[in-house]
Amino acid sequence: MNKLFVLALSFTFLVSCGDKEEPKDEYLVLSGKVENFRKRKIEITNDYNGFKKDISFDRKSKTFSDTLRNFEAGHYSIKVGRRNVNLYLSTAKDLQESLEIIVDAKKRTEDPVFKGKNAAINAYLAEREKKAALLLGNIRKLYALNEDEFLSKMDEFKSNLEDLAASSNLPADYLANEKNNIHYQFALGIKNYQNFHRIVYGDDDFVVSDNFPNDIPNKVSFDSNSDYAFSNWYRDLIKRRLDDKTNAKKKENEDFDFDLAYLETVQTEVNDTLVKNHLIHSAATESITYTSNLNEYFKKYMNYSTNKENKKEIQDLYNKLKLTAKGQPSPKFEKLDNYKGGKTSLDDLTGKGKYIYIDVWATWCGFCKKEIPLLKRFEQQFHDKNIEFVSLSVDKPVNKEKWKKTIVDREMGGVQLFAGKTEKDFQFTKDYLIKGLPRFILIDPDGNIVSANAPRPSDGDKLVTLLEELLEEGEHSM
Repeated sequence: MNKLFVLALSFTFLVSCGDKEEPKDEYLVLSGKVENFRKRKIEITNDYNGFKKDISFDRKSKTFSDTLRNFEAGHYSIKVGRRNVNLYLSTAKDLQESLEIIVDAKKRTEDPVFKGKNAAINAYLAEREKKAALLLGNIRKLYALNEDEFLSKMDEFKSNLEDLAASSNLPADYLANEKNNIHYQFALGIKNYQNFHRIVYGDDDFVVSDNFPNDIPNKVSFDSNSDYAFSNWYRDLIKRRLDDKTNAKKKENEDFDFDLAYLETVQTEVNDTLVKNHLIHSAATESITYTSNLNEYFKKYMNYSTNKENKKEIQDLYNKLKLTAKGQPSPKFEKLDNYKGGKTSLDDLTGKGKYIYIDVWATWCGFCKKEIPLLKRFEQQFHDKNIEFVSLSVDKPVNKEKWKKTIVDREMGGVQLFAGKTEKDFQFTKDYLIKGLPRFILIDPDGNIVSANAPRPSDGDKLVTLLEELLEEGEHSM
């Protein structure tokens, strides 16, 4: 038997009975059968609107069925094992036919087959992905090309995808959006060339020539809400341009706060309400936990946003973050495994006249590992001072031996603790709203928070100045 799964999507919407038909409840019923698939979950996601749902899979009957509510038209991805199938799904009101997908769950080189509603679009998406990979090839090799070779390759890429779209029997409205989408992917490649070429060759001084077409990405408007909803390439492109505009302000401000400056940049550069609200909200859900000026960040976000639901979400985050503001008692951790043996709680480290600098990290985190040599230097520099360096691993239990090996291989010092839970599940990191690693926390000798988002070792002088000032104040108060 071929290792195939068949996925059938049926779509239903209900309306009230009476003289006037009005939507009562719109929903999408997602069901199907999967052959030679042993997992218990099938995942469907949409990166743009944040939709994510695990659908239970019955391994005995080889079927699944679920109802999706609050459904929006757009590009989705269904994950079956290690394979992702990209789909375009219309709104429930438009879909009264089923969509059937046949795909080899293990042989990724075999194309999925689509039947039913939106079959032409979804077949195009599968062919587009394959053709783009063939045309662009290895990304590192692509950006290693000289300017003329790179531009020739990108022109070929754009022309071929446009021809593919035109010959794929796409609905007129989708085809119009997709032509823009192809241009935005092309423009983003142009935008990335200088920085990526620098990375490939390790040449930070490389600058494109005066003839390089930088005007192509720079001419793209910030205010196309239809393209923003349709195209991830458009979203990535304008985000890159807004990042660049924000970083350009750094020279003008010694106390530069990128997260705060980014909100201000979006406010001044973007006029479309939908685009602006989505951009600042996507940033704020993460950045509000990192900004060095929480109150100012919150104030500006609430002033710039016009979306009530978004504002409520950020209000809730702000209220929680105030609990870990400077001077507040730190959340606690209890009885974590200590590399040197026994169990260690935060209370075991406080009350001894020492500041506590905590590095929250994990063995899988590359950025965490880059901080380790610098952290070791700070430990040596401040070894005779009133400061305790603590590294707290948020690896899963299965990685405990890897944690121990990393400590040995990298000759890590200080207090080494193992949570045995990820940052999403460990209560201490949940209380600090830690969403990315590494994260550094500074606590005073009494267990109160000095900084919930302390400078990293890679911040250099910023961390040195903070520690020296705190230690000097401590000496004067004795």
